[in-house]
Amino acid sequence: MTRTQLDRLAQLVNIDVDSVNPDDAKALPFKPFNQTSNQAVMYTAMCDPRNKADYERLVKKYGNKGWQEVWDRFSVQLCKNNIDNVSNRVLVQVSPRNCYDRQAVLDQCYNFDKAFAEVGIGRDRYAIKISTVGPAMSAAAQLNKEGIRTLGTSLFGLPQAIAASQARCLYISPYFNEVRAYSDKSLWPDVEDPAINHPMAPRLIHILETYTKLHEQTGEEQPVIVMASHANLNELFATAELGVQHSTILGNHLAELAKAPDTLPEVTFTKPKHPYKDRVTPARFSKHSTSDPLAGPEWDGKFASTEIDYIANNGENLTKAIKADPVVTSKIKDVLDIFHENEEKAREMIEKSIKELS
Repeated sequence: MTRTQLDRLAQLVNIDVDSVNPDDAKALPFKPFNQTSNQAVMYTAMCDPRNKADYERLVKKYGNKGWQEVWDRFSVQLCKNNIDNVSNRVLVQVSPRNCYDRQAVLDQCYNFDKAFAEVGIGRDRYAIKISTVGPAMSAAAQLNKEGIRTLGTSLFGLPQAIAASQARCLYISPYFNEVRAYSDKSLWPDVEDPAINHPMAPRLIHILETYTKLHEQTGEEQPVIVMASHANLNELFATAELGVQHSTILGNHLAELAKAPDTLPEVTFTKPKHPYKDRVTPARFSKHSTSDPLAGPEWDGKFASTEIDYIANNGENLTKAIKADPVVTSKIKDVLDIFHENEEKAREMIEKSIKELS
């Protein structure tokens, strides 16, 4: 059997599937570790005729509680349908309309927790994706303390990563690019060697080095990086080389990897046995440790401090740090706008179905 690029990538990084379609997971020659999702993934699934029976059943059962209840229950049901196809966790995502309201985040996550329990999925088999903004990370700290595990998503900078660590998130998902599959917005540059030349590569190294330092200093586990939003296969291999532990991959990219023969040059790096223990930044990336091409000409060369409490007072210091970084501010808005747009389509569809079916 011909060795594929999917075989190669699976040796270098743990593969998560960014799809709730069971066919995408089943098509792999191995079980993916996690199944991630977002509002765009879920809305696409809602429109899939294969999910019509589940959708209509949930509209009839929960429609009297409003569209949000149906949407959350539908998201959990699709995770239930797919959980046997992954080896670890299934993930849902908090609404973009809630992420700046701490209590709204808590309320939705408790509702998810209840819904997962009712379909027989325990807290060790699911996690909830929460945008790494101030109020949401403040909520995440409480949730993780209570045993409801979270992933800090929509992440573009080091202060967000430190906040996710302080909130004891299980995972984080830095974005290497835009949410390409759902947006016509311009991408960051398509470069020949993304591990060196992509503007997000240094920030990824900053996060890896900071988590390594925190692990060494405290002995505490740090969030596992689940890299998201790759624009092409080249970027998938680049982030693996940079040192991420997991990549969450859209179904179309998984299919592309599975069809591509592995004619890539041999590499000198391997999948780390532990995300941060004894980790050393490869010499090839040494310049990343002291540079930040996204910081702008007025950057003073200083990085975010782990001594700052980013989640206290409703995430006040994280909010300030995000506002001080135009790139992070812009990228978070772009991503949340995309998710909000898809959730609005879902809301309209569900409210119409409630009138027709309830």
